Amino acid sequence: MATLAAEFQREMESFDFAFRRKLQGLLLFRLLVAVFFLLLTILVQSRHAEDLLAGRLQPLYYFSVILFVFTIVGSWRLPKIRNLRRFAYVQTVFDVFAVSALIYLSGGVDSIYSFLYMPVIMSAAVLLMRKGSIWIASISTLCYGTMLDMQYFGWIKPFNVVSDYVSSGDSGAYFHTILMNICAFYLIAYVSGYLAEELDKSSQRIQQQQQDLNHLEMLNLNIVQSINSGLVTVDLGGSIQHVNRHAQEILGLEQDQIIGWSIEDLFPGLGAEIVLPDESASHSHPPSANGRREIRYVRPDGDKLQLGYAISALQDFSRQCFGWIINFQDLTSVREMETHVQRMERLAFAGKIAAEIAHEIKNPLAAMSGSMQMIQGETSDDPDLARLTAIVSREIERINTLVTDFLWLTKGPPKAERVQPLPVCQLILDTISLMKRQQEISSRYRVQTHFELEPVLQMDPHIFQQILWNLFRNALEAMPAGGDLAVRVSAPAHPSEKEVRAPSILRVEIQDNGCGISPDLQEKIFEPFFTTKEKGTGLGLSTVYQLVQSCGGRIEVRSELHRGSTFSLLFPFPKTENRDDKQPYSLPVGSSMPSSEPSPMTSPSRG
Repeated sequence: MATLAAEFQREMESFDFAFRRKLQGLLLFRLLVAVFFLLLTILVQSRHAEDLLAGRLQPLYYFSVILFVFTIVGSWRLPKIRNLRRFAYVQTVFDVFAVSALIYLSGGVDSIYSFLYMPVIMSAAVLLMRKGSIWIASISTLCYGTMLDMQYFGWIKPFNVVSDYVSSGDSGAYFHTILMNICAFYLIAYVSGYLAEELDKSSQRIQQQQQDLNHLEMLNLNIVQSINSGLVTVDLGGSIQHVNRHAQEILGLEQDQIIGWSIEDLFPGLGAEIVLPDESASHSHPPSANGRREIRYVRPDGDKLQLGYAISALQDFSRQCFGWIINFQDLTSVREMETHVQRMERLAFAGKIAAEIAHEIKNPLAAMSGSMQMIQGETSDDPDLARLTAIVSREIERINTLVTDFLWLTKGPPKAERVQPLPVCQLILDTISLMKRQQEISSRYRVQTHFELEPVLQMDPHIFQQILWNLFRNALEAMPAGGDLAVRVSAPAHPSEKEVRAPSILRVEIQDNGCGISPDLQEKIFEPFFTTKEKGTGLGLSTVYQLVQSCGGRIEVRSELHRGSTFSLLFPFPKTENRDDKQPYSLPVGSSMPSSEPSPMTSPSRG
């Protein structure tokens, strides 16, 4: 209702504005006519060498002054008038009386100004339509006929300030003049009223069509802007003409930055699909829309997106192609989810295999390992036999490590009884110290830690230790000649959580400056049995991926060849956690490796 009322109010204001403009035109026209006839009268009298201030001209001057004053007063009052139709009737009736007075001053039946009734009637038609013009024609007829009848019967004697001509008083001339003018009045009233009504109807139709067009444009704009996909339109030359709001959000660019670009600059390789070599041929036979395809896009902030797009021809009413529309969506999260599902399926398959064969292999391995230890004790005097038994023992240990990694793949979500408050920073320090004692971290490695907070997670500590162990070993193996290993703990604020005090995500970063991973391999490193190492099993990072997922977290990797890699672990903070009440340890922010020995820990299985 409020919208309809507002629209009605706007229409009324528009009508009042247009009507006031018409009234202003009427007043201006009256003023110009008055000035014109006054100057014309003065010119005629001057040619007859008469005094311009002669007594016979004074009534004409009085008439002109009254006409000017009434016009100026009407113009001054017009902005304050509310009932515009009544004001229009008053003005047109005054014009009828003014014309009648001018005819009276110029000889009555002999006046040459009787035609001035016709512009007044036409003005009434423009302002008041056919009904108003008929009324004004009737008033004009009444005034003109009454004046001529009274002149005929000698009841009045009109002035003749313009000339000395006196009519003969012929009754036929009187009534012929009256009849012809009355017919002209009503004919002009009917025709001008009809034309004014038709013009008004046409104006209303045009206005309604313009409103419909505006509504259609707004509807089209709202649909284009609110659609949940990016839309880009280009002309036949490949120049971008329009982009919607969602396209700007996906591309990371403002509209002013995109309009006028070549589509080839925005999406390299796409221009060849939409720009035809023969432009004239495209007008008569536009090709059909292409199927959905995908393209890689790099945002200005460096984010890499996978976009799915479809191209359709823009056609006019004659089905001639005048451009193209590109509809695209951001499929990055969808493709990441597909990759995640496929990876989890492969992990589940590997875990199923592990569950079936791991225990069957471990028992014979234990027997073989014990037997080889006994044989090694008896063959210490034979160097060749000792070397061979050492090889067998080493391979048994290698198989045992592989089976242990298989068993880690079978682990599901951590059991509730093993989940406990986990001091993340302390466990990181303990794991690093343990690896130092076992010579996993030697003197050629420099380890740095930076902890922005002291988080406590609800997690199985053995699982978290296994995750850290595998990632630390993976980083060390990427730096065979030594290097820097950095561990950071932070809680980055999410863009939508600027006013939230407590962070919701914990980030643990493990960074090395080793050989790095090529971009084409980064999507495969978490797959089971994928490895780039000569003696690798391909289960280390896949085990980490499985364990992180089982704890409700996720893992990300950023890497550059010959510059190093950064693995990020992201875990949610428990919603019911009150860290103000939990102080299991005290660790200064930004601390490095402590010199004191940590609490005893057992080495996790090697992955």
